Amino acid sequence: MSTDKRAPFETHSAKWYEKPLDYEVVIYEANHESHVAKVTMNRPEKRNALSHQLRAEIFHALKVAEHDNDINVIILKGAGPCFSAGYDIGGGMGTDEPDFGSQYVGSGHWARYLINQYWQIWELSKVVIAQTHGYVLAGASELCFVCDLLVTSPDCEFGYPPMRTMSAPDLMWFPWLLPMRTSKEMIFTGDNITGKEAYRLGMANYCVSEKDIDEFTEIFAKRVALIPWQMNTLRKRSLHKAYELMGVREALEICALMQEELDNTNTVKEWRELIQKVPLKEYIAKRDGPYREYRAQEEAILARAAQEEAQI
Repeated sequence: MSTDKRAPFETHSAKWYEKPLDYEVVIYEANHESHVAKVTMNRPEKRNALSHQLRAEIFHALKVAEHDNDINVIILKGAGPCFSAGYDIGGGMGTDEPDFGSQYVGSGHWARYLINQYWQIWELSKVVIAQTHGYVLAGASELCFVCDLLVTSPDCEFGYPPMRTMSAPDLMWFPWLLPMRTSKEMIFTGDNITGKEAYRLGMANYCVSEKDIDEFTEIFAKRVALIPWQMNTLRKRSLHKAYELMGVREALEICALMQEELDNTNTVKEWRELIQKVPLKEYIAKRDGPYREYRAQEEAILARAAQEEAQI
């Protein structure tokens, strides 16, 4: 037996979630009169990029709300100019990944590891409302997918632009929230859709101006919170079972298993080498530039056609 000194074993029981901790990048607020808790991502200087630290604190705070019998609804929002710009690919991830159950050690680790953690919101006993503004990109769109309800702003942008150069999406959420043609265009191009469009397509429950979205979401949450969580958790589980019978778990798992094959393509390898060599802004400009140019040409044709039609 090794004589090396080992760190003492610590049991993190359910008591670990009885109270909020001294969070660094999350703000936790609980209102027991309205029965609504707020979890605010608080990395505005980094556009609330989903670092390991931020994801760890989000999930801890969500479970604190879950263990509070006086909370029926949780609002998840972002401080500053946007909800979240996605995973922190600019160097803020580090190596200490939060423990969310199985780590899926080995090849194809990341996507399956992400799905494993996001199912925790899917299974959460409380109703979770995502309140979004600004950017909701890449991993942030995955985070919204597993929330129960969504309030957005007209100019909010949902999308997964890393698909242009990486093996993503890690969660193939598109066909579960959007029509087939829209899903395919977003996946094949990495384009975004606005909050206004997301609402029109049924992806969002409400689309509210950014100046009113805080007030509206809080009132909406209070209305949902009129029903005790003990009742809504049973409805949430039965509703989710319907989607599971339609194959949502299997579909996302298959997508995750495919990521390893996509990771090994030459294109993905080349772009991953590039992101290690150049500043993030330069990388994004090189990645998105051609798509923006072609999109501008498409919009010019559509505008011309609309003008010609109006003159008839």
